[in-house]
Amino acid sequence: MNSRPNPDHLAKSDKDHRSQFGKQIVRHARRSRLYIGMEAFLTLRGLFFVGRRYTCPCCGWRLRAFTHGGVSFRIRPLGYCPRCHAKARHRRVWLFLEQRTNLFADSLRLLHVSPEYCFSRRLKKVSNLNYVGVDISDCPNIAIKMDLMAAPLLSESFDAIICIHILEHIEDDRRALSELHRVLKPGGWAVISVPVRMDQKTHEDSRIFSEEERERLFGETSHVRIYGHDFVDRLAQCGFQVELDLGKNVDQKTRESYGLRDDENIFYCTKNRSKNPTP
Repeated sequence: MNSRPNPDHLAKSDKDHRSQFGKQIVRHARRSRLYIGMEAFLTLRGLFFVGRRYTCPCCGWRLRAFTHGGVSFRIRPLGYCPRCHAKARHRRVWLFLEQRTNLFADSLRLLHVSPEYCFSRRLKKVSNLNYVGVDISDCPNIAIKMDLMAAPLLSESFDAIICIHILEHIEDDRRALSELHRVLKPGGWAVISVPVRMDQKTHEDSRIFSEEERERLFGETSHVRIYGHDFVDRLAQCGFQVELDLGKNVDQKTRESYGLRDDENIFYCTKNRSKNPTP
């Protein structure tokens, strides 16, 4: 049998490699142009909204009001930061990360699921972080394009995880949570935020496909459930130890200074250091 490599096969592989490399360059260029254009617009809009009433903790901007998001210059109470596009939930989580975690103090490998631009634009530059952004779609500041239900990541390879308003979009959220638990190191932590009604149990129905019904029942056309107070149990069933930090417990002065809502709750999840935790 002739075991010599086929020159035609080599040429085709080399051509494919060049093609893929070229596509990567184009994607990088597009992302770079998108980033520069986005930053230019946000800076301009931020200047228009400069003021003293609020501070956005995600970017440090002092502003007089929030916006409707997108490219809007219209004012919206407790809306988006005009400078970095942070929503109220992002401002809330950023303060929690600063005040309650070691994110900005220790050397950490951080997994950020579906990176919000207001976070990733800063976190990827933090010197003590090995920042890894992941998403199922191709978007700015991601390192790996992947499905959270089957993460191509090594077990126990991350010190910390940020996952904000993602799980309500995933059909099998328990599988996704199990994957997050798997890739987290023992002793590591995950900050998880979802739309949640604390006065009811989680409501989901896999038979609901209509966008109109999903919006009516779950809040948005792409949501597949609305979480309830039993979300803590769902997290615990996947192996996490859970501490619930209620938005309503944030003092009024802080809420007024940073433009926070009182219904943005944070689930602070840790992974037991013991390989065989005692029940």
